[in-house]
Amino acid sequence: MYPALLLLVLYFSSAFADNETKPKTLNNTLIISTTESPIGCVCGIFLSRQFKKDSKEPPIGNPAVVYDQPQTFFCTPIGNKLCTNKCLETIVKYLPNSPKIICSSIEHDCYKERAYLFIKNCKSGWINTNLSAGREYCCKDGTSYKCPIY
Repeated sequence: MYPALLLLVLYFSSAFADNETKPKTLNNTLIISTTESPIGCVCGIFLSRQFKKDSKEPPIGNPAVVYDQPQTFFCTPIGNKLCTNKCLETIVKYLPNSPKIICSSIEHDCYKERAYLFIKNCKSGWINTNLSAGREYCCKDGTSYKCPIY
């Protein structure tokens, strides 16, 4: 019973994998061929100047912070949501120290930039979650400072 259930789960997860896998049957046996080896769930924090808001274009440069989740999720919109939630669980733990983390990890100064969460799940491209911590970051020479209020 369990092998049949596993085969069914594999079939349905691969059938909706955005053309990364192509299910085929031969003599009633499911054959799955992959065109791209999937990656697991990856969390990336990009600053606001690295991408255009509401654009499908990928962010420019490397993330300020990147974290590979140990879990993998299905290559579906639900899998992307699960990956996003897992990233949020991780990020929330570090929010109090985020100015120090962000400023020490970027190689340039920044002024009133926001940090946004992007994910990679199965595909090699970054997906914008449109989620931000809601605060602005100001960094000079790798050190954070309080952004002025105007």
